Amino acid sequence: MTYSRYKHLAIERAKPAPTASQLATIETLLGARLPASFRDFLRVANGGYLEYVVDVPTDTGKIEPLCFGSIFSADEGTFCDETFVGEIRSAREHVKIPQGVLPFARDGGGSVVYLDLSCEGNGRVVAFVMGLPEWTGRRTDSAFIELASSFDEYVAKLRIDRDDVIHALVHDATDMSHVEATEEWLDIGMPRWREDAELVTILSEARHRLTPHSRGS
Repeated sequence: MTYSRYKHLAIERAKPAPTASQLATIETLLGARLPASFRDFLRVANGGYLEYVVDVPTDTGKIEPLCFGSIFSADEGTFCDETFVGEIRSAREHVKIPQGVLPFARDGGGSVVYLDLSCEGNGRVVAFVMGLPEWTGRRTDSAFIELASSFDEYVAKLRIDRDDVIHALVHDATDMSHVEATEEWLDIGMPRWREDAELVTILSEARHRLTPHSRGS
């Protein structure tokens, strides 16, 4: 897999960079100008996927890693369709977000992360975190939670979940391309991963297991 890259982030399946017209449409509806760093991010991440987590404080006092991996796109949108325009419209109707607040990514459920460019928000990043059923033993109350004071700070907090990497290599890797993509991903997002003896061993075992001559022996 070939990733596009923003700082230490490896982005999958990104669309072409937004056009000036698309950005102007988003900013007109938003009622605010996008920060330069966010524009730079969109040049390589527009509509892509980001397998990184951010640590979110919960109502129980614990920290929960969440992956807001699905990045919205600058395509023409209507309503709740993972485009910036469509998500602004739906969030204003359903969540009552004010002018200047931009939804820009979501997790696999109902949680969404926002860039707050309103006068009060001053560029902070806030997540709407959806509560889960009590039987899960995790957060039960839905809430807006501030994650960072700026988009740059939010990016700096994004990290690869080491435990998820190990689980995927042991249980989900089915061909060599998965292993090679993981190595490329780690080189970008965790450049010192080869100092982690357990991770190196598990990746090496996955490579050996999926090598054709190893499977036939």
